[in-house]
Amino acid sequence: MGLEEYVALNNLRFKERKRFSKVYRYFLENNTIPKEFFSDSDLQFADTEIKKAKGLDVKIVTIKDKDYPSLLKEISDPPLVLYVKGDLSSSGKYLISIVGSRKCTKYGQTVAQKFASSFARLGIIVVSGLALGIDSAAHSGAITVNGKTFAVIGSGLDRIYPATNKFLAEKIYNGHGAVISEFPFGTEPKPFNFPFRNRIISGLSYATIVVEAAKRSGSLITARLAAEQGRDVFAVPGNITSKMSEGTNMLIKDGAIPLTEPNDVFTYVSVFKDFSIGKIQSEKFSVDEEKVISVLNNSMETLMGISEKTGISEQKLISLLTYMEVKGLIKRNGGRYFKV
Repeated sequence: MGLEEYVALNNLRFKERKRFSKVYRYFLENNTIPKEFFSDSDLQFADTEIKKAKGLDVKIVTIKDKDYPSLLKEISDPPLVLYVKGDLSSSGKYLISIVGSRKCTKYGQTVAQKFASSFARLGIIVVSGLALGIDSAAHSGAITVNGKTFAVIGSGLDRIYPATNKFLAEKIYNGHGAVISEFPFGTEPKPFNFPFRNRIISGLSYATIVVEAAKRSGSLITARLAAEQGRDVFAVPGNITSKMSEGTNMLIKDGAIPLTEPNDVFTYVSVFKDFSIGKIQSEKFSVDEEKVISVLNNSMETLMGISEKTGISEQKLISLLTYMEVKGLIKRNGGRYFKV
């Protein structure tokens, strides 16, 4: 069974559910599907899809390929194919997903960046969904320390959603990981797609962390899927008066593990037993951190001032300075930063 048949079958999943069920049942029983199960239009679609992937520098990975993430194979309904733009290597090693509300608070954003940066510094891949809010903070936190991150989306790879995160997606697949989808090209980001996406986010990861979530947040679906997949679920406790913490506090009441520092994950998840966030403390500062510290050694500076003196863009500095604040390297007084 070649790539063409896999792509054709994957398309049936989303376009012709009834026929997909019949063909997929045969696939599960026989581990292959004869070409005669597909119409000419099925195979023509697959051929066009494969050619488009090459033109967009996208790799289509089937469930039988060695590059297919090993953890994802273990879930009850793994994707037949993954459309991948970027580098999917190391996908069988250490992965943690960080998800949460699109309308997050500053607290949630800071926590997501802190955890993502801490994990990424240790070589752990941070998985999230490229949404606004917590997802974006998690991806950015990993990128800030030159780590790896995987963004799983609920649309075709030629329909990056939200459009405002196209720049972030480009940063991810240009040297910091991969953007991943199981949806054919041209698929729009419809609400029906996101539970499919969420099972991949949790399925890729040894543990799922929910940072902030309202009562009816999609992140709670990801947490439920992670639990059903036999993966550990963590939730960051929040202010009991904040709507953005209602979901996470509820998860903790329902059995999720409270998470107050990255080491909590290493304590509970056996695959991470040899990891410790203490290892970070002995590491040298990143090149960008050194630049900021050098500028702030003798004076307080605004964001614009630091940008001008270091050559680091203001957009990149926002994440970097937040992370440095969390680490206790710098502090902010009004609109100015200073070295601790």
